[in-house]
Amino acid sequence: MKKTTDKTPGVRRRGRRVTAQKEGVSSAIENISIVLVEPRGPGNVGSVARAMMNNGFKKLRLVAPCDYHNNEAYSMACKADGLLLAAPVYDRLEACLEDASIVVGTTRRKGRIRHPVMSLGEAAPRILELAVANEVFILFGREDRGLGNDEVLACDILVEIPSSEAYPSLNLSHAAFIVCHSLFTVARPPAPSITTAPRAELDGMYGHMEEALRSLGYGEQGGEYLLTTILRNFKRLYGRAGLMRKEVNMLRGIFTQIIERTGAKDERR
Repeated sequence: MKKTTDKTPGVRRRGRRVTAQKEGVSSAIENISIVLVEPRGPGNVGSVARAMMNNGFKKLRLVAPCDYHNNEAYSMACKADGLLLAAPVYDRLEACLEDASIVVGTTRRKGRIRHPVMSLGEAAPRILELAVANEVFILFGREDRGLGNDEVLACDILVEIPSSEAYPSLNLSHAAFIVCHSLFTVARPPAPSITTAPRAELDGMYGHMEEALRSLGYGEQGGEYLLTTILRNFKRLYGRAGLMRKEVNMLRGIFTQIIERTGAKDERR
C-alpha cells in the first residue's frame, strides 16, 4: 500500500494524540511504530519484523523499501510475516510521519546537527513515558549510511546504541532488536520478588550447620576460631543469596546426612 502527501517536503504536521490513555507504561509499546527508512536488504526487513514480534511490537512502517515480497524476507521473518503483510509503505518520510506525535531517530554518527544524543539506557524510560499517550515513531536508517541530515532534523529525540569503538557499526536488524528489547525490558512489570525464609528458620539452619561441621572434626584441638570464621562467612554468603524456605530445608537435609553418616548422631546417644 502506498501513501502519498501533498505537503511540501521537509514540513510535517504534528500527528494526533492518542485519545485514550493506556494503563501502565507497558501498554505504551502499542503506541510505538518502528520505521525503516530505505532498507536495502529484504532479509533485514524480515529480521526486523521478527525482532519486533519477539519484543511485543506490532507496528512496522516502511519508507521507500527494497522489494521485500520474497522468500528471503519472509523466511527471516519466520512467524512474524504478518507484520510484513500489514506494514504500510510510504514514498517519502514526510508522509510516514504525518501520524507521529514524537519522532525518535537512531544514529551512530555525531555532529553539529546530531546533538544532543541520548544513550539508549537514558532514552528508553522517556520514550515509554511519552508513548503512554502519544504515537511515537522510532526511525532506523539505511544499512550503509543510516539516517541523512534532513531525516535527523525531523527527529525530536536522538538515540545511540553503545558499541565497541573498534567496530561500532551494527546490523540493521540487530540495532532494531536492541532498541525493542531495551524498551520491552523497561516496560515489563518487575518479576515478583522471592520470599526469604523466616529469621528463626535461618538461625536453626546455622545451628544445624555448626553441628554438621563439628561432626566432620571442625572445632577440635583448638580449631574453634576456624569454625567460627567458616560459620560467619557462610552466614554472609547465604545472607547475600536470600535463601527461600525450600532452600533452607534442602541444606538442612544435607546437614542431617552429614551428621548421620559421620556417626555423630549415634555417639551423642
